[in-house]
Amino acid sequence: MAFNATLNTGDAVNDQILKFELKVTSATLTGAGSTTSTSNLLSTPAEVEFVHQAGTFEPLALVNIPSGTYSGATFTVSNPEVVVVKNGAPAAVAVTLPSPSVTVTFSPAITIDSASVSVINFDLDLAGSVTLNGSPITSATVSPKFIVTSSAMGAGASQGDDNGEIEDVHGNVTNVAASSFTVQNGAAILSFATNIYTEFHDGLSQLSDLKSGDIVEVDGTTQADGSKLATKVSKEGGSTGEEVEGIIAAVSGSPAVGITVANQLDSSNSANPPTTVAVAINSNTVFQVRADKLNLSSLPAFDATHLGNGQRVEADSSSAGFPTLATKLKLREQGLVGTVATTPAPNPSSFILNISPTSAFGILSGASSVAVTVPNGVTLKTTPTAGSTMLVRGLVFVTGSTYTMIATRGNHN
Repeated sequence: MAFNATLNTGDAVNDQILKFELKVTSATLTGAGSTTSTSNLLSTPAEVEFVHQAGTFEPLALVNIPSGTYSGATFTVSNPEVVVVKNGAPAAVAVTLPSPSVTVTFSPAITIDSASVSVINFDLDLAGSVTLNGSPITSATVSPKFIVTSSAMGAGASQGDDNGEIEDVHGNVTNVAASSFTVQNGAAILSFATNIYTEFHDGLSQLSDLKSGDIVEVDGTTQADGSKLATKVSKEGGSTGEEVEGIIAAVSGSPAVGITVANQLDSSNSANPPTTVAVAINSNTVFQVRADKLNLSSLPAFDATHLGNGQRVEADSSSAGFPTLATKLKLREQGLVGTVATTPAPNPSSFILNISPTSAFGILSGASSVAVTVPNGVTLKTTPTAGSTMLVRGLVFVTGSTYTMIATRGNHN
């Protein structure tokens, strides 16, 4: 018998890297004891960008795994891309991949059956996976290393990104059926069921409004049989539109009339995407902050006068190609790693995160620290302790030269 499961990827960040992408062409599980190793679980190769996943997990594939016990996994990878800050600007560097085969050992072994594991999380140790060479950096050597965890599917609202929840999946609609649709992004082909409780936004009022080629953002949960249910669907653009996500590397004008984005993800599906994208901003550009999961009465400003280098954004355009004019500019979650300051004394609801001056965020923003606020309802998995190194995920705001973060997750130290 076989059972549905989700393979997730995530990232424990290297703070000098703006983009790290791998093409994953196969994934197999190694059987233990009498269990036979699986064949390739991926129906299609996946392009995975890890830096934007810092502090969270996203689906790599929805798979069907034969019951049994597995001692590890093997990935076949290629086409590594590494972008760093060089001479003050994003730059792709030459990359060496010594081996296309990545072996991961499960400790303990993972058992697949009807009641145990439905999610396997592969958390990339980016700091241990990429060696940056030279000063300034001229090249990188890549030997991927993963920390693996597994879990049973969470129940209902208790699902998190590591046990069934799907949040902010972006991609192009490839098929629409009577009660379901399929989305393809760089990392996965995902099928979503809908029901009477599925919310439709941004020009969508029902499933039939979706068309093949539309760019969408989807939130969802995992159902008891392992399939995915869309809880919220938002249209980001039509089939003739464009979307790009990444880190702001430069801002033109005050108020801003344009930004340069270090391209982490885009909807062009190009085999050779640009390292940076020029995005124009005008009076019709709509600025948005998605904070529907945060228990807040108000948010700091995010508009043409409150944009800064180092913020992670999504630019949506009604026309394809680069450069592009943003019809919508959205503030996106990002991961920041730093040292928890001693003064003021940190507590679970607020602390100061000191930023390394050699980090990509530190170089681009010029900020030496970020004040972090943890709203009610957000639980950090790691308690901030003075002097400790901490990775925090959240929304970064800027006023003048002062940067703040509203945390949504704090996963590692």
